[in-house]
Amino acid sequence: MAEALPNPKPTALSGPELLKDASWFDANWPLISTLLCPVAFVLPFVLCQLPGRAAIRNPYVLGWLTIAFYLCHQTEEHGYDLRGWRYAFVPDFNHGTGAWLFKECEKIGHRTCPADPRMATYINVVTVWGGFTFCMLCAHHLGGRYAYAGFCNWGMSVINALTGHLIPWMLVGYNPGAFQSIFMCLFGIYALSRVGKFFAWTCIVHGLAFHGAT
Repeated sequence: MAEALPNPKPTALSGPELLKDASWFDANWPLISTLLCPVAFVLPFVLCQLPGRAAIRNPYVLGWLTIAFYLCHQTEEHGYDLRGWRYAFVPDFNHGTGAWLFKECEKIGHRTCPADPRMATYINVVTVWGGFTFCMLCAHHLGGRYAYAGFCNWGMSVINALTGHLIPWMLVGYNPGAFQSIFMCLFGIYALSRVGKFFAWTCIVHGLAFHGAT
């Protein structure tokens, strides 16, 4: 039986060391998220041209705000966390939750198992930049009940905030992305409270299914 490989606790240098072999985009997309974040918060209100209270209840505005909140989330997760650590989430995940979920990492090594910079790019950029945006473009094009399609993204965001960050923070301590998750979770709950209970729970189930699949 092969001896389990060591799984040292991440330090401030773990993220930068991991990025040494990564492509420019894999290393810098979180910083692009940071630059896009303020634009994503302002643009929905500019485009809808509704007064403040009406805008914050509009399904399109609420749907687009999932992107803004998640860009902010990516900044703390993969850009710089509250400790000032660069690209801290992947090493933290591989050390903790990833090691618990994927026992084969004990033989492969925990540095890039189960996640590496390219996988983090695929999950975050394809899902949020691409998937969330495409979802909202379809919502605008189809209209009607499809105006609420973005609420499925809120279900995913709330589940990510709770199970990926806030509950682990309470159990084992701070993790990259946990602080922003407070605001993303609270606003996500507010957004889901604007729709019926059945649809809100459907969005939550969608969030659970997405995380199970990924």
